[in-house]
Amino acid sequence: MARPGPEVPLVLMNDAALALPTDLAVPVEGARLIIAGTSRVRLTLATLALPEAMVVWTDFGQSASLAALGARVRAEGRLDRLVLSGDGADGAGMFAIMQTILTFLPLLKRGSEGGILLVVRNGPALVSLTQFLQRLRPSCDRSGIKVELRVPGQAPLSGHHALFDKSPVHGVIAR
Repeated sequence: MARPGPEVPLVLMNDAALALPTDLAVPVEGARLIIAGTSRVRLTLATLALPEAMVVWTDFGQSASLAALGARVRAEGRLDRLVLSGDGADGAGMFAIMQTILTFLPLLKRGSEGGILLVVRNGPALVSLTQFLQRLRPSCDRSGIKVELRVPGQAPLSGHHALFDKSPVHGVIAR
């Protein structure tokens, strides 16, 4: 992937996020994309459908793999947007999402319009992710990083500083 100037947004997404509508995952046309994951089918399709994207085999559940991906992202510049999708019924998958957020939080641009978008199907492990995000909120607020959690079939909350309503399975952490 050619490295354009810093004004071109950089978006990192896991291969599961490829199923999301393009305007949701990559709201800025012309953004540089890094697509990472372990699905050979998804990564191959990404290579064919998005030839300008950097496609990287990454096991999000392995620290060494995340560190290697972090080095690739750092080589491209600051990260504008992190887009992760997963299944709330998969406890290991939710842990991998949390680990990924912690790995890339220092690389996210502060005060950018991007931030972190999480789209997670409802399931019992989603409660752990929600609690993690609630604990992360003060740090994100201080850094001006928007974090949004969407659960298909449930509307996300809107507005600044809206975290979660009484339901622990959807909401927005906003700056």
